[in-house]
This record gives sequence, C-alpha cells and structure tokens, in this order.
Amino acid sequence: MVAGVDLRFQVSNFTESNMHKVESPWGTTRAALIRAVALLGTFGFSERTLTAASVVVPLAYYLAKHEITDSYVTSGADANDRMAVRQWITRSLVKRGIWCSGLDSLLGRIRHAIDQQPEYGFPVAEIEKEMTTLGKSLSFEPTEIDELLELKYGGQRTFPVLALLYPGLDLAKQFHEDHIFPRSRFTRRKLRNAGITEDAIDGYLSRFDLLPNLQLLGGVPNVEKQAKLPADWLEEAFAVEAERVTFVHANDLHDLPLDMPGFVEFYEQRKARMRDRLTTALGVTP
Repeated sequence: MVAGVDLRFQVSNFTESNMHKVESPWGTTRAALIRAVALLGTFGFSERTLTAASVVVPLAYYLAKHEITDSYVTSGADANDRMAVRQWITRSLVKRGIWCSGLDSLLGRIRHAIDQQPEYGFPVAEIEKEMTTLGKSLSFEPTEIDELLELKYGGQRTFPVLALLYPGLDLAKQFHEDHIFPRSRFTRRKLRNAGITEDAIDGYLSRFDLLPNLQLLGGVPNVEKQAKLPADWLEEAFAVEAERVTFVHANDLHDLPLDMPGFVEFYEQRKARMRDRLTTALGVTP
C-alpha cells in the first residue's frame, strides 16, 4: 500500500519492479506500522481487542503519506485528528462485514481517498464515501443498535462498542471488561439466597453476561472490586462524593440498587441509556 503498487494478491503483481518499489521505502513502511500499532495501543486496542488486524494498514499508510512522526501519538495539537481516526477505526470494527472479504478493493479505495487530500488531516468523510461505493457503508440502522446491546462478555465487538459508548476513558491505560454486578453472584443457589423468586431467576441468568451489565474498568480497580456489589464498591472506591458522581454519570451507573433484587430494573434502565448513546454516536435516526 505504501509502495503504491497494485494491491491485488495475484502472481502477476509479484514482479521484480514491484518488489523493488516495496523494498525501497521499507524503512518508512516499517516505522509507520510500528507507529500505527503504538497509536492503536493508546486507543485501548491490543492483540485480543483488535479484531481485524487489517485496520493497521490504512492507518500506517496515512502516517507514512504525511510523514507523521512519533510525536503524533501523544501531541495535544493532534488530539482532534487522533479522535477522528479513533472513531473511524472503532466504527469500522463495530460494523459487521467491513474487514472480511474484498480487502484488496477496500484498501485501494481508502488509499485513493487519502491521496485525494494532500493536506494533513484524516479524511473520514472521503474514506467513508469510497467505502460506501463497495457496499461497506459505516451507517447503522436501529435494528443494529438492538443487536449491539445484546453483545456478550468477551465477544469480538464488545470492547469496541464499550470504547465507543464511553470515549472519555483514557484507554492508553489497561482496561478490563468488567461485570457491574459480579458474574459470581449469578448462580441459581446464590440468587435464591438473595431473595430472587424461582420464576425470576431465568431473567437474571439471561442478562448478566450482556452489554448493559458490562463496563470498562482499570486493571487494578477491577481486581479490587472482585465480587462486591457495585453500590458497595463505589462507596469504597470513591471517598470523595464529587468523584463518585462523575464516575456514575460517565458510565451510566445511575440508580444502582443496593442488592440483587434490583438488578433487572437497573439493567433495563441502563440498556435504554446505552441505546440513546449508541444512537447518537453512530448517527442513527431514531
């Protein structure tokens, strides 16, 4: 991609001339790949959470094309451009079918969009226009929002969706997918002991592993939280009330019940708030 040769993976493209074009700028290409991975790390992506490695390629091409240096990864002056990159990458990972088939054509169109804007700045609108011509639009329908709200703990798209929902997190630090109401409390015996009626238990068991009961939590706080109920943990983790209120609002943890019988009501209320956030973040018409 950086060499500017035909991207189609076919024998006729592996000519001596093309190989020379690939080898000549290899120092630039290698540096851009390393820089792209470092940037993705600041977005919170790792080997596990980056579900399509192909996203590294257009990012590396953009960095190489504009001769962007290491300072871009942390520079305050580049913060808005990094946010544009982060949102595009996240949405492309959340949307089904973007990075599976037809990669040669997709990467070629993205390269064309970047080439058409000689000035510095990640051309999100131009890239998405090219993607749409290939049937890989990043627009979302209301039914897709409903599907995203049913994502499970540890699923391929769960981390990107949580990162999209709560963009204020400093994802350069290590974050874990955490159950707000600890999963260890969701056994039939423990639910009965907590006062949950037999006919309501299945409703608890069908919900606890899904997106509305998940949040991104730093590695150390996640270990400290363990099996504590969320209301109890918040009291211990945030001694200053103003900090606790900020955390609650930032993570849609309003009206946390004190015990397990209030879980389903909290789950449904948080699900509604998450639906509103996703609708806005993905530009869906309600």
